[in-house]
Amino acid sequence: MNGQTLDAFRGTVRARSAESGTDVVRLSALDGAERLRQPAELPRPDGGLMYGTWAYTNPWCASPVWIVDHLLRKAGIHTCPPPRATAILHASMHGGAAAGIGTLRDLTSSWTQWSKTRAPQESAFVAPANQTSYARYAPELSPVNRRSDATYREFWTDTGELPAGAKSVTIDELWNCGGTAHYVNFAVDFVAGKLTAYSGQDSNASNNQSVSWTWDRLKTAGTYHLGWWLSWSTTGVPTIYPYVTAEDGTTTAFNSGVLAATPAPAGQLTSVELGVTNTRVEGLQISMMPDRPVTIGQTTQAGTWKRTASLDTPRFPLRVIPNVSGSAWDVITDLARVTLSTAEFDSDGYFRWRDHTRWSTAPTAPDFAVTSSRELGKLVATEEIDACRNYCAVTWNNWESVTGVRTIAITDKPPSPLPIQPGQTLTRTYPVGETLYDVMTPVPSTDIGTGTVMDVRNSANATSGVLVYGAVEPRVTRSGGVLSMTVRNRSAAPVYFHQATLRSATHPQGSEPAPAVATAGHTASQSAYGVQTYTHDATTWVQTREGASLLASVMITAGAYPVPLLQSVEILPDPRIELGDVVRVVDKTGAQLETLAWVIGNKTSGSGSEITQTLTLRGTTTNGTPTDTGLTPDPPTRPGAPPPP
Repeated sequence: MNGQTLDAFRGTVRARSAESGTDVVRLSALDGAERLRQPAELPRPDGGLMYGTWAYTNPWCASPVWIVDHLLRKAGIHTCPPPRATAILHASMHGGAAAGIGTLRDLTSSWTQWSKTRAPQESAFVAPANQTSYARYAPELSPVNRRSDATYREFWTDTGELPAGAKSVTIDELWNCGGTAHYVNFAVDFVAGKLTAYSGQDSNASNNQSVSWTWDRLKTAGTYHLGWWLSWSTTGVPTIYPYVTAEDGTTTAFNSGVLAATPAPAGQLTSVELGVTNTRVEGLQISMMPDRPVTIGQTTQAGTWKRTASLDTPRFPLRVIPNVSGSAWDVITDLARVTLSTAEFDSDGYFRWRDHTRWSTAPTAPDFAVTSSRELGKLVATEEIDACRNYCAVTWNNWESVTGVRTIAITDKPPSPLPIQPGQTLTRTYPVGETLYDVMTPVPSTDIGTGTVMDVRNSANATSGVLVYGAVEPRVTRSGGVLSMTVRNRSAAPVYFHQATLRSATHPQGSEPAPAVATAGHTASQSAYGVQTYTHDATTWVQTREGASLLASVMITAGAYPVPLLQSVEILPDPRIELGDVVRVVDKTGAQLETLAWVIGNKTSGSGSEITQTLTLRGTTTNGTPTDTGLTPDPPTRPGAPPPP
């Protein structure tokens, strides 16, 4: 077009055929949705069901946008830097605090604002100015602080266009060291332009030894990537290297900080808590990283990935991620149906998720002007009362009725202790039900009766064997109804797996989400067309009354009056046109048509050298309420007719 070659389709070839005696090869292909045909698998944290002060003010464990983003990422379609290959915790913050790797344990304070405005990559959590919001996680793998790889924790942030006052982000880590808690804390204060690391056995970080680094540029509002590389000596002394990358891509690597005042006993990382005050955070991640990052690619993953998807602002919070079945594409299309959104791969091969707001404002200018391929001597424009929806009911699940959880114990005690040689890994698998929530990584303990614990000792003898700390790294994953636990021996001596108890939560009988209904109506439309009822089933993906009411209101706004539908409009082929575009159709001589319309159907076919493109169009505005000008409408019953016997 105009001398430029345009992509009309990108996808995967499914079939091809060649006919002898001709030069014709026919291809059958599917677009990018083919990459999403793998079984859908979602995490199921119980972190959104904590019943403390913030029980019902924090429904943002996830959202439909978070679900779509997670499924895309699993298929290699990214909106932000993906989890590193060695990640043990990854929380995108794209419309929910849940972790795609690791487990969300609980939320405190306010987790209600998610925005694309000034987000470093796709979307970000925006913390309030008057308090600190906390999210606590359990990593998928618990690294030890002896003879293990170093770890690298990182996140993206933006501090622009926010209220005055304190702006900070903290990462607080709890290391279980043989019954002694050891804390390692990382903090950035953007107002002071300072980074600080703490290490010690006091839960109040300010009472422990600390080391600080000052960088005045942090005081300037902008986008930053922050990372801390942590390694442990053989005696439990942590060494920390901070890294800050500014918006222009320049990275500052600071000198090391050594915190030797209180060495940590041998132990493992069991809990990570993110604290955010008056700033945006996106892409929290902790990875195993043996060597310190040197290049920008190692520090921020720049140049190692490509953005191939775009999502809209997160809406419709989820306290609980539901059970799903089918393919990832099945789940995405169901989410689109429920939330009145669209999911598509464009001609460039990029995925786009656009929510109901794309239709909420009547456009005033077209994306493209198209010309009919011939005079439109006959044009069928339809309006139907059946397309009118002036009373809408949205069914949803009310999770406020879930008042508790019960614990299911998975006990594993082999007939005899299982040896794990130095550097080797033991794998254990267990079937789990779909209704169970995710399991955290176990901690060393001989008290198998409480918590999620494992009994690993330095001897096969249960009497003389001593529980080992800082020796084995457990990892817990879940896939396809199977829970897997691996235990890797990081020490220089054999250890023995005696038993373990993994615990998961489920709902007690009689404490299930209650079905609820939100409604909206349009009185004027009902007077003109009668009551036209529509019930929208959103029970799986809508879990708040506010979300259900919003959907009902959106449907009433869009459907209170019939909208004209223009069918089989054949135009001069234009490969730039995609579903959802606004076009101006111009026909000066046939139907005398010149109007704006949304493209809701787009069919392109070819025969030989001839290409035909036919659109189905939906009007951008209604024709208003019928006035019956010059007519006297008949009443529902014939005047003067006798009443029925």
